[in-house]
Amino acid sequence: MCYAQKEALFNLAVAALTLGTVLALYPFLGQAALIGTGIMLLWVFGGDPLFYRKDRSQVVADERDQLIRGRSTKIAYGVFWVAFVLCAYLARGFYGIDGAVPVIVVLDAVSLGWILIVAVHAIATLVQYSWGDSDGGG
Repeated sequence: MCYAQKEALFNLAVAALTLGTVLALYPFLGQAALIGTGIMLLWVFGGDPLFYRKDRSQVVADERDQLIRGRSTKIAYGVFWVAFVLCAYLARGFYGIDGAVPVIVVLDAVSLGWILIVAVHAIATLVQYSWGDSDGGG
């Protein structure tokens, strides 16, 4: 399994853990369950120290890895913008044309939008590496 697959699995696990925590806390804390998004700070550790090369003689990423990363980024942001526009129209329908959207809804949207981007990016990465390939294709 290459570093990109490991990083994608880690990001997907953190996204699932964050959503699970917020949903589990919601019945008890209500809107304060947003504190569960603090788990997203684990993404800080998902980069260099955990997944990249330990030996300087190893290749970190080749052209195929860069192509997969680029495609995954395009897919993730494409899905995000579709969801963003859909949520904007849903908010208009829910709060009305002259209604005010509560701040907590905006904060939740930011957190959920970022989780959506990271999760879709991770899924797209894993799909492109054809999850069954044991060596990551490289």
